[in-house]
Amino acid sequence: MPSFFLVTSSDEFENAARAELRQHDPKLKPGPSLAPGLFLIDSAFEWDDFAAIVSQDPPIYARHFFPVQDIVTLDKAPTDLDRLAEAVAGLPRLAELAEERPFGVQARLVEPEEGVASSYPYTPFAIKERLATLISEKTGATENIREPEEILSVVCVGERAYVGLSPAELNLSSWPGGMRRLSKRPEQISRAELKLQEALEVFGVDLPSSGKAADLGAAPGGWTRMLLAAGMEVVAIDPASLDPRLAGLPGLTHYPSYAERFLEHELADKGNLGQYQVIASDLRMDAAMAAKLVVSYAPLLARDGFALTTLKLPHESAKLKPAVLAEQAISILRQAYPHIQARQLFHNRQEITVYLRKS
Repeated sequence: MPSFFLVTSSDEFENAARAELRQHDPKLKPGPSLAPGLFLIDSAFEWDDFAAIVSQDPPIYARHFFPVQDIVTLDKAPTDLDRLAEAVAGLPRLAELAEERPFGVQARLVEPEEGVASSYPYTPFAIKERLATLISEKTGATENIREPEEILSVVCVGERAYVGLSPAELNLSSWPGGMRRLSKRPEQISRAELKLQEALEVFGVDLPSSGKAADLGAAPGGWTRMLLAAGMEVVAIDPASLDPRLAGLPGLTHYPSYAERFLEHELADKGNLGQYQVIASDLRMDAAMAAKLVVSYAPLLARDGFALTTLKLPHESAKLKPAVLAEQAISILRQAYPHIQARQLFHNRQEITVYLRKS
């Protein structure tokens, strides 16, 4: 039986997200865009089969999806909550919930056009509160917004609401729309820290509590600060100055030149080979150039260490296809790093983040 999914991606990479999902199902039928970065697809597979296939090989550009099991017409009136409750109560999968299987409700209100003020007379919280109470009363299941095993997704777009209940692990992300919103901290030096924090969560890794790290293109020092805070010794490589708050911190060495020159210096001393637990790069350069640079740093990386790099991509045009350029850069990275994961994160902009291991 065919199944419908609502997919979220960056609006810049919507075409790429559609294309990579089609690789999992050649018969996939593209649906309409409901809003920038929000679109429907129609798979020939049963929804749980298709979701399982995609989850085994997570896509780069599709951040989140869920099966659409009902579509509710909205009047944009308070009575919409009653209609949503009626639809959820009728979901066949609801009967599978039990007290020992915690759930969460994720609700989003989306205007079809960007920059338009919300026209809904209720909030996402009001939807979540109403539907969570309904589910608990009907099934005895407990709401757990931090670690849900099942997620009820409700996305209201214009005069329609798309509703689906599915296991959290089949949604690609446990965050609504894959939007991992992180709060700015007082000690934060730059926005880039949010990218690193999200990447570590998505790839399921922790920064080592000791060892050496090389931060390529470090200025003003956001990633350097996080590496230091974890307990690492950090070489911050950048001709530009670092944030004054980093001055004098133990374990920090600023190499005020370019990453290529630092590499020459380190390779000249064979004792430096394999001495770095982390190599991090957020350089503003062409994706292929960044990939070649990170490959050239592979001899410095410890066998059990990892590298993390962003790949900057152009805006899509008739001549430029960012997804193609990204795949070319990833092919370069495979020359030195057999184990690769790549995602277009919520805190990325016109780029993707790649996690790399040698073993």
